[in-house]
Amino acid sequence: MKGTSRGWRVESSKKKYFLVLLLSTLYSLQSFPANAEESIEALIGGTTSQSDLTLVDPELSQTPLPKLVLPPTEPPSQVRLPELIVKSNEWRGVQCGVIDSRFAIFRHADKWTSFWEKAMASFSKRLEKVPPVDFDKDMVVGVFMGEMPYPFYEIEIRSIREENRPEGGKALVIRYREIKKMMGVFVPPFVVQPFHLKKVPAYSGEVVFLKVRR
Repeated sequence: MKGTSRGWRVESSKKKYFLVLLLSTLYSLQSFPANAEESIEALIGGTTSQSDLTLVDPELSQTPLPKLVLPPTEPPSQVRLPELIVKSNEWRGVQCGVIDSRFAIFRHADKWTSFWEKAMASFSKRLEKVPPVDFDKDMVVGVFMGEMPYPFYEIEIRSIREENRPEGGKALVIRYREIKKMMGVFVPPFVVQPFHLKKVPAYSGEVVFLKVRR
């Protein structure tokens, strides 16, 4: 009788585990429909206009730098963070000092240096030095997801190109997507601050950030 009871409990635990896994899978599929890449015309109603951009650079938005956090401790052994990408023209990861959802447009060396030293340099030895940018020729654009409670999240710039606006004129359109990955059921909470920054040729016109699904 005891063996039967123990076996029933094990079988019940297995059923609960697979039910949780199935629900997680269904949620993931629902969160990321496989639609074709949206056009600027299709998404223009939901895009950010120049007047309501919440930027990191206070010179452009007349707002203070976003709240910053101190570098976190090392993640628990159960947590595997995405690899930090550090290139001459691109920086992407999930740990930085920006805890609010923000966009970034840097056109001046002093603003770039101040931001990097406060929000990036202390989060990795690979980020200690401020990346050199010739702002006479280039600028830096970026997206910040804000602070998330679990290490399931990433953010990615998908494309950057000049496009015609439906109402006339041209704009530099930055398409980006927010990513939520499936992870183990027993992964502990660990806050992350996903970001993606890219160096691009200087652009003096309007810049539009456009969220896409894929």
